[in-house]
Amino acid sequence: MLSVLKMADAQKPKCIIVTGRTGAGKTTLARKLGERLWMPVISRDEIKEGYVNTFGVKHDELPPDTNRVVTELFFEVVNQYLAGQVSVVIEAAFQHQVWEPRMEKIVELASPWIVLCSVDDAVAARRHLERGLENPEREFYHGDRRVAHYRETGEVLSPASYEAPKFNVPTIEVATDRDYVPSVEEIVKQINEAATSTRV
Repeated sequence: MLSVLKMADAQKPKCIIVTGRTGAGKTTLARKLGERLWMPVISRDEIKEGYVNTFGVKHDELPPDTNRVVTELFFEVVNQYLAGQVSVVIEAAFQHQVWEPRMEKIVELASPWIVLCSVDDAVAARRHLERGLENPEREFYHGDRRVAHYRETGEVLSPASYEAPKFNVPTIEVATDRDYVPSVEEIVKQINEAATSTRV
């Protein structure tokens, strides 16, 4: 019976959840993991950008429930991939309370891993600001007023408080202040070795 359960579990797709506060380097890490793990990457922010693009008006001019609509669509897309036996890397800055009602379905459909990007508050705030300064169109698609505030006051806004997801699933915390610790190669190795052990 145990070997049958292991085989059933091994047939589940993997869902690598890359998350953390805004400015923690999630998108870059998710793409690196997707490339090395040979998995598609589903980004919540990229889905939102496509949604805003459709209407051709600023994010702030769309209905107030836009973020909720995009978030629900993100999870629908993720679940469709998993139900189709496609392993994925997914990336979003959601806090625990946003992941909580959706994790049960992800666990049902897949073998999840959480890769939690951890970074100093000041580094995260600076990265977020620099990203907006480098690409002024970000405000159009995301409604981020951090750049406008900086230009008006010269102040770097502190990042909002962040409650990391905490679930009973394999979790790797990755320091992203400079180089990744653990490294991308070490993260990939852990995920692949765990997947191999379930097939034994």
